[in-house]
Amino acid sequence: MAMPIISVPLYPDVPFADGVPSVLRAPGTVTISTDPALILADAIGILQNVLTPVWGVFDDTGLPVAIADTTLMLEYMADSRVANYPQEQGAFGSYNKVQVPYRGTVSLVCGRTVADREAFLAAIDAAKQSTDLYTIATPDATYADANIVAYDYRRTTKNGAALLIVNLHIEEIRQTGTAAFANTQNPASADPVNQGQVQTQTPTAAQSALFGPVSVASGVGGVV
Repeated sequence: MAMPIISVPLYPDVPFADGVPSVLRAPGTVTISTDPALILADAIGILQNVLTPVWGVFDDTGLPVAIADTTLMLEYMADSRVANYPQEQGAFGSYNKVQVPYRGTVSLVCGRTVADREAFLAAIDAAKQSTDLYTIATPDATYADANIVAYDYRRTTKNGAALLIVNLHIEEIRQTGTAAFANTQNPASADPVNQGQVQTQTPTAAQSALFGPVSVASGVGGVV
């Protein structure tokens, strides 16, 4: 009985591993380097991406509001108000939709030592009492101009008495600007300009007629 003919592949199927010699492989095959230096560099890059603080509450310098172990939860609410007015026969109309400052809650977790937890709570309490603005950072979106208006936490034996889970209640602070009007069509609509002290002058007869019969005699301190 004739033996079956077994086809031999053009390129051997061998793994990339220590002790395996370099052999010819199929074009387009994805190769994996076994260089220890490259493997270490890739591992460091992956760790840096994983450990990058993309969750949390940070100040304008990029520092966290408090040194926490992790961020447990984020709640965000963007609200708006629509003004309504009544009409005849029970109808109503709506107008003027106004965007309300957003609100949010961020839960930070801190364990470690007693000194670390004390510093953690002290930093949060100082942030709550301040008027500083913070940024809520997430992998998907970033929310600026946030102020910590309140915080709360609870410690139980069920969740670990040595573990702090603090909820930061945050509200947006709207930045308002001052409008400046210059080169207006009507000069009376322009912003007032301080031109220094103005000396008093005696009003003319026409000016006096506009305000009724007043004396135009000069006295101490100006016109009387």
